[in-house]
Amino acid sequence: MAVKVVEQAGFCFGVRRAMQLAQQAIVQHDRLYSLGPLIHNRQVVDSLAKDGLRVAADIGAVPDGGVAMVRAHGAGPEVYRQAQARGIQIIDATCPFVARVQREAAAFAQQGYQVLVLGEPDHPEPRAIVAHSGGQATIVESAHNWAEVELGPKVAVVAQTTQRLDNLQDLVAALLPAVSELRVANTICEATTKRQQASLALAREVDVMIVVGGYHSANTRRLAEICHDSGTLTYHVETADEIEPTWLAGVQNIGVTGGASTPQQATQQVAKRIREIAESEQEDYDDHQF
Repeated sequence: MAVKVVEQAGFCFGVRRAMQLAQQAIVQHDRLYSLGPLIHNRQVVDSLAKDGLRVAADIGAVPDGGVAMVRAHGAGPEVYRQAQARGIQIIDATCPFVARVQREAAAFAQQGYQVLVLGEPDHPEPRAIVAHSGGQATIVESAHNWAEVELGPKVAVVAQTTQRLDNLQDLVAALLPAVSELRVANTICEATTKRQQASLALAREVDVMIVVGGYHSANTRRLAEICHDSGTLTYHVETADEIEPTWLAGVQNIGVTGGASTPQQATQQVAKRIREIAESEQEDYDDHQF
């Protein structure tokens, strides 16, 4: 059995930066909070909690004069205003690429465009982008549901950083005949696109794909979707312990990839577990030959 791991797997730049800021802040502050999970990886968040980074549901849960981290997904302007009014120190771990989307949306709104954010309505990144537009932007999930929005003559589109490029292209193609003026900012993270392309290429070469990462991670779920859409049998797991030997029965080639918030160690552990299962099955097979 051959096990191949996507080279681009491991923390993306924005997640590495957030982790570095968190590790530094944990040493410097006794009572430290993150406004929601710092990244969408339960194992990493649990580990940070043991070191002293508490998760607060919102800025209201942080005590006056405390220290709060804005997570990699960003936060709206009101969070910063409340923090300043209550003497809360903000450590801003917003991914620079997410911050760019926030600026683009705000600029489009100021120029009088109706802003559409291609993204997931329940995800914190698009919600923060809407907040930076002054609350004037609308989140749309795909080219199939924009019709639910009453459009004006001037429309601008930005995208959640972990979106698929083909989703953005489909939305733009659908909007072009419907509006008089359309502006588009391709705000999809380049590293995300490369990871998706590499994962798709590997999925087309193997019999089974294992996608490693948090179940609440948008980019990890999208990787699983891309691999599944390739026609390859795909499983999404958070940890190596979740792998079932039955998934690997009779399989010759297995691919492993991980989301942007998945530690490289996690994908390595999955690859190791797959090899252990394969070796165990081979030993059982050899034993039955005598």
